[in-house]
Amino acid sequence: MYRDGHAGFNALLYAPFVPTVTAAYSLETALWGAVIALAAANLPDLDQSIEQIDHRGPTHTVWFALLFGFVAGVGTVLVARSGFGSGSFGFGFAVGTCGILAHLAGDIVTPMGIAPFAPVSRVHVTLEWFKSKNGRINRAFLLVGSVALVASLLLAAAQPVPIRVPVSTTGDLFRLTPTDAAASI
Repeated sequence: MYRDGHAGFNALLYAPFVPTVTAAYSLETALWGAVIALAAANLPDLDQSIEQIDHRGPTHTVWFALLFGFVAGVGTVLVARSGFGSGSFGFGFAVGTCGILAHLAGDIVTPMGIAPFAPVSRVHVTLEWFKSKNGRINRAFLLVGSVALVASLLLAAAQPVPIRVPVSTTGDLFRLTPTDAAASI
């Protein structure tokens, strides 16, 4: 895939998680996840601008995905706010790693393929479904992924914010008894 196809593919894959992340954490966390997923979309192709690295070489491996996941996890901790909760590293790590793996999946479907476990294993994987330069496929992924991510973000933004009511350690604070409930009607 080319740049647009990878961006759309990552957006498409992250979109279903936006409402869940928003409900569990916050809209800000879901937006941060989108930033990580989209940043990861084309990161492996930085090898095209470095002469000493073969295209679809070390940056197109699971090891690179894990490395970027670690960096995204640390970055998430550094920018985390209270909405991220205590799992900020894990969230950043998961989205970062999966973002790179999504890029690899987008390259596996092309004839050039990749060796995802190099240098441990030189097994080359390709499905040969379409060429990287297929403009229709790249534009389709960009369009569908963009629409899916924007729709998902709008859906998440429209969700009502849950009200968390504090409860005392004895459990009596804000507890309605049947008599209280009947009186409030």
